[in-house]
Amino acid sequence: MMTSGRDPGDTVRNRYRRPPVRLLALTVLLLSTAPALAQDADALLARFLQDRGEDIDACFTDMPQMRDDQRDADFRGATDAPVPLRRLVVAFDASGSMAGALGSDTKMAAARQAVEALLDDLPDDVIASLVAFGHRGTNDDAGRAASCAGVETLVPATDNTTALKAAVQALEPAGWTPLADALAAAGTQLSPSDAVGEQVVYVVSDGEETCGGDPVEQARALHDGNIRAVVNILGLDLPADERAQLEAVAQAGGGLFTPITTQSELAREIEERRRWNANSFEMLRTNNQASMTQLRNSNAAGGALLRLDNCIGGRSLRESNRVRAWSRDQDLTPDQQAALRAALTAAHDAHDARAAEIRSTLEAARDGANQAVQDQRDADAAEFETVR
Repeated sequence: MMTSGRDPGDTVRNRYRRPPVRLLALTVLLLSTAPALAQDADALLARFLQDRGEDIDACFTDMPQMRDDQRDADFRGATDAPVPLRRLVVAFDASGSMAGALGSDTKMAAARQAVEALLDDLPDDVIASLVAFGHRGTNDDAGRAASCAGVETLVPATDNTTALKAAVQALEPAGWTPLADALAAAGTQLSPSDAVGEQVVYVVSDGEETCGGDPVEQARALHDGNIRAVVNILGLDLPADERAQLEAVAQAGGGLFTPITTQSELAREIEERRRWNANSFEMLRTNNQASMTQLRNSNAAGGALLRLDNCIGGRSLRESNRVRAWSRDQDLTPDQQAALRAALTAAHDAHDARAAEIRSTLEAARDGANQAVQDQRDADAAEFETVR
């Protein structure tokens, strides 16, 4: 187990355990009765803060501790045995662009090979399904409606992988890419589960959503909802912008994105799939734990910083709104009013600068912890490779 040797939150906490910004102003308040200081800006500020000020220092609470160990003990199932695969849904892209070349063959042929390798040696107790999308209509405007509406479960839940292979071989490139609807259809082949990873959706595609759906949200629903599925994606020769979307889909689905751009990469992926059963479930759990830990770090840091900014911003705004009326009530001269507003602005700027330091420190702690988690995940992957 990887440990950091120190609390990543210590640096953050030490930075804001300093005397409050208002300490000088409140000290001056003790002398504010002296006539010589009555017009002093700091004395005016102290009097105003005593009468109408907000407790901005209360905004600076302890920041959350970042986790730099991917083996998150709070993660669902982290201390249990690896989760065995129970259900598999292959979501196969048969859109028109799959007729394009991948090396000396087509992307369609490459996709068929990859799926066949996935299904080879699948445990007998795994129930599998095939969802096809893009295989209806045409890839021009005239055929778009039929294609986008043509998502179909060609092979419902079965333990007969031969039937799935035959159905994949019969598909031909045709239309558009309703990926979001395909993921929704895959979800109908799954059932509620308490274990992440026992149900997997394996998407084989060469492009992004082209029918107006939101595949990232659909993948997140499959993973974060009561199905708790994992969405893995094999991306075939994708442009950079389309690759980014499919990577986001896999991330939202708690799974892996594997890019294939050459036939040699395809051969390596096929070999990987044929050897995957040795420790695939352990690797899946490792990836899920790492992703969850990184997400928790990001959410904790982002939430704490948002609360800090909102707290400072709201209390500073209320003080700024009150200062004019208070100045009138105190019969301050125009020069005194200007001096007070300048002193209040300087105090608010000091709070903002203090918050910026905390932001920088916490974001660095978050990035460092998440990189440590990523490094451990990469090390685990390399170790798994050596024992296959």
